[in-house]
Amino acid sequence: MTASADEVWAALACGAVSSIGLLVGAMAGSFSRIRHRSIAMAMSVGAGLLLAGVSLKVAADAIHAAGALAAAVSLLLGAALFSTSNALLARFGATHRKRCGECIRQPVESQDTGSGTAIALGNVLDAVPGAIVLGITLRDGLFPVALVFAFSIGNIPEALSSTAGMRVAGRSYTYIFLLWSAIASGAAVAIAAGYVGFGSLGEAWPPRLQAFGAGAVLAMTAETMIPEAFHDSPRFSGLLAALGFGLLLLVDATTR
Repeated sequence: MTASADEVWAALACGAVSSIGLLVGAMAGSFSRIRHRSIAMAMSVGAGLLLAGVSLKVAADAIHAAGALAAAVSLLLGAALFSTSNALLARFGATHRKRCGECIRQPVESQDTGSGTAIALGNVLDAVPGAIVLGITLRDGLFPVALVFAFSIGNIPEALSSTAGMRVAGRSYTYIFLLWSAIASGAAVAIAAGYVGFGSLGEAWPPRLQAFGAGAVLAMTAETMIPEAFHDSPRFSGLLAALGFGLLLLVDATTR
């Protein structure tokens, strides 16, 4: 099924809304001195939001459409691809790309040439799973309010943490704003492109790709968000994650 111009613009708008959190987090990290403890608290809530969105919306729909076995295999493949890519990036200076700077400093270019590029690629990698998930979900013809909310709010602490670390490492405002503007714009375009591309696939593929994206989001949350959410964080971080999870339940219930 060929997408109309209006549908493509709607998908692009959905991508733009879901990417706003990246820009908000980048601005907050650039112009404010937020302590790691506060960033960890925000990261806990964001992790809960993403876990709720993936488990209750994305994975559940994929299982219903593709079957449990196909969805489980696709989910594991998505997680494996993200973990492998993340491990490769770690070899090129992006091991601690999500650290805010107070616990583990990001390397500067003079110490580790190419580390800035590795950190940038790592942040791009984090945005890809969400783009896959939203691009496929839009095929149902409905604006996925709960998922857009989860990704938009969940993106704030990710960008906030990484930007805070970039500032401590001495990276310029120009570098930071160009990086996050490019990532946010690229994510929005990727969602629209995914919507168009996935529309031409047969009925069997979209739910499998949806589960694949869900697995990548789960791996991203476990490897880049949860470690920082629980590193030198308040003892009630688990409660904050549950708060994020419950918040998405309420958003989903009120927007059906």
